[in-house]
Amino acid sequence: MSRWGRMRRAAPLLTVMAMLAWPVATLSAQTATAATRIGSSVGNPTVAVIVRARPGQRQQAADAVRSAGGRIGRDLPIVEGFTARLPAAAAQRLGADRAVQAVTPDTVVRFSSITPGGGPLGLASNYPASTGASVVWSKADRGDQVTVAVIDTGIAPVSDLAGRLIAGPDFSGEHDSTVDSYGHGTVMAGIIAGDGAGSAADPGGAYVGMAPDAKVLAVKVAGRDGATDVSTVLAAMQWVGSHADQYGIRAVNLSWGTTSTQSPAVDPLNFAVERLWHMGVVVVAAAGNQGPTASTITKPGDDPLVITAGAYDDRLDAGQSNDVIPAWSSRGPTASGLAKPDLVAPGRTIVSTRSPGSFVDTTYPEARIGAAYIRGSGTSQATAVVSGAVALMLSRRGWLTPDQVKYALTSTSLPIAGVPQAYQGRGRLWLPTALDRKVRNAPAQQFAATGQGSIEQSRGGHHVSTICPGDATSTTIVGEIDALCQPWNSDTWTSDVWTSDTWTHSSWSSDTWTSDTWTSDTWTSDTWTSDFLTAFWGLRTPWWHRVAGEPAELGPAEPQSISRMSGREDRDP
Repeated sequence: MSRWGRMRRAAPLLTVMAMLAWPVATLSAQTATAATRIGSSVGNPTVAVIVRARPGQRQQAADAVRSAGGRIGRDLPIVEGFTARLPAAAAQRLGADRAVQAVTPDTVVRFSSITPGGGPLGLASNYPASTGASVVWSKADRGDQVTVAVIDTGIAPVSDLAGRLIAGPDFSGEHDSTVDSYGHGTVMAGIIAGDGAGSAADPGGAYVGMAPDAKVLAVKVAGRDGATDVSTVLAAMQWVGSHADQYGIRAVNLSWGTTSTQSPAVDPLNFAVERLWHMGVVVVAAAGNQGPTASTITKPGDDPLVITAGAYDDRLDAGQSNDVIPAWSSRGPTASGLAKPDLVAPGRTIVSTRSPGSFVDTTYPEARIGAAYIRGSGTSQATAVVSGAVALMLSRRGWLTPDQVKYALTSTSLPIAGVPQAYQGRGRLWLPTALDRKVRNAPAQQFAATGQGSIEQSRGGHHVSTICPGDATSTTIVGEIDALCQPWNSDTWTSDVWTSDTWTHSSWSSDTWTSDTWTSDTWTSDTWTSDFLTAFWGLRTPWWHRVAGEPAELGPAEPQSISRMSGREDRDP
């Protein structure tokens, strides 16, 4: 048995959370009309609804449904609610109950094809236009000569990345970093560097990423169930630092995070991202999808050095007057009081490449767009948009340091009027100005993290299980040990020299894994508990489709929403 054999979930499972939500469908006119008719049906004694409870009052909301003669259906912890069926007349009264946040019809969602008029250069994707990337392309800056490492679930060899995908190491045990069996990393890679080859002939235009000539390097840390540990991610980041020169890695995309509140001054994850930063690698990290609550920035997005990306909704148009911050985009400050996020980028209704046959692809077919793409939302996507912007900047100005890149991006961001800085940082990413921003005044950020903190605290309360060498049963990785069941030595970790000459990978090679790691015997629906979904919404989020009752957005068109975003009251879209 390998040292990593049979890793599987403990509940709650994952240490690392991908910043990915998928409220992706566009409601049809029929659905929108149905939303206005709750309780008014004639000839239908009961109606199917989705009930969102107020924070901490799910049980009271369920009791209210039962008191109204209704039945509780499936649990929907991602929206703190559940489905129900109850008498039509009672549905109207239920909405007035003090424990109920909202009642919306549980109707069939139909996806409509969203094409913003073809956009510039025949684009179907909108975010290159709303960030100004398409303007930059017209100056022949398309990200060539830049490699972005994507530490994620692998990247499938899709046509949009042909000739520009580099297979890096696979720490997941699936033997191949170009197999994305979960389906998250391929989405991120397409946003960063997809060239639209899979949709070039579409009448609505091509789905093109931010830097269509850049290279992406797959560094795989999770397999089909998304299970990974902080120690695995740390090894991945050490590999990136050790091979940055060899592969021309200038940026790393981290579309995930942990809920740890350990101080960045000592946390191992913060040490790793700061070390990459000072090696000349721009680190872009997700803010998190835990808004609208304050101080929900996840780690390592809480690090003072890195670029932390929140999300905004560009409304699929090039105008800026109607842009809003989705309620789910995490708010600052960090647990340590640091102002974050640094900026926001488009993160809602983003179309990108999909990994055929992956967990996400097969579980949520309604999110597919054509034969090669999938639609979704989250700060994962926003992070990838920023990573693509970094590639465009470094393609033109390769001499820029990470500090200078961050300064150029944040000092030219466009604030959304009426929205607090804790929600949007310096504002919306705007590349045409950032690309030529003078950087002589860029502050020199100081390496501060020691990495001497607890790896257990870095996990944020989430754990994986594995069968350790010599054992017959699984062990949950808890405490100061790594995912190889070895003692964690912070002194060794922080003193190692990160070069390809000193990097050894014998403990992490695919030879130490067995193919039975991901058999159906270890992959069952029993692990999909409400506790799991409540604790972890990231790599395995169910938001690959429109979630009825999704919280409102915050923007200038809704000035009264600012106070409501504290969590006291949300408005249904």
